Amino acid sequence: MLQLELLTNNPKNIDVQKPSFLFIHGMWHGAWCWEPYFLPYFEKHELKAYALSLSNHSNSAKRKPFNLLRISDYVKDIKQVIDGINEKLIIVGHSMGGFVLQKYLEKNDATGAVLMASVPPFGIWNGTLFVLKNFTGAFLKANVTFNLKHIVNSRSKYKRILCSDNYADEKIEKYLEKTDTESYLAYIDMLGLNLVNVKKIKTPLLILGGGKDSAISKKSVIKTAEKYKTEAVIFEKIPHMMMLSPDFNQVADRIIKWAEIL
Repeated sequence: MLQLELLTNNPKNIDVQKPSFLFIHGMWHGAWCWEPYFLPYFEKHELKAYALSLSNHSNSAKRKPFNLLRISDYVKDIKQVIDGINEKLIIVGHSMGGFVLQKYLEKNDATGAVLMASVPPFGIWNGTLFVLKNFTGAFLKANVTFNLKHIVNSRSKYKRILCSDNYADEKIEKYLEKTDTESYLAYIDMLGLNLVNVKKIKTPLLILGGGKDSAISKKSVIKTAEKYKTEAVIFEKIPHMMMLSPDFNQVADRIIKWAEIL
């Protein structure tokens, strides 16, 4: 069994009738991105929450060489952790984590699932074209070297693609220090090699997006919701890294409120 990093909060009073939450990060990140705001906020609301670092990310063990990891490997990570927690869970997947979550739900059920600025079931083309158009040099270098870290390896690129001007530069510098590279094969899976079969997914879904998201556009989030025959919730002033936004509580409150009706 692979040693995977799993951060947890510690609520003093837990209502055992309420589900716990599992947070899954996106490309380049790890469980740490849920630590500043989401984990303590859910703790404040007396809700148990976990944050997973996928294989090779942050403090999790390496499953195989980074660029050989597939989306299916990340699905194995999620299944291993969920089986180990063995609790009623709402799973929250951000960006690539949302795509991995959808692949997990093709063959597994959950109490509920939240797709948060998620890569759409039909692929990551929108975000790819944005990077190609706005950071052509970095995009070409990433594809020539098979090192996707080139896309977010500076404060200006990280801010433009993933954040916005209301994210403090000193915090972005700290985030940059923690970022990893990302698997090139997993990226190719999300381009088209291993897309999601939405007809197989029966778990209740909450689909969230940011109006200022450059990586996963508002239009892509709305299309994702249409695929699942539901409506997207868009936070007009929030960009891609929703859990690190100064307005993160708007997103967290929406998730908590939705969980109450499941």
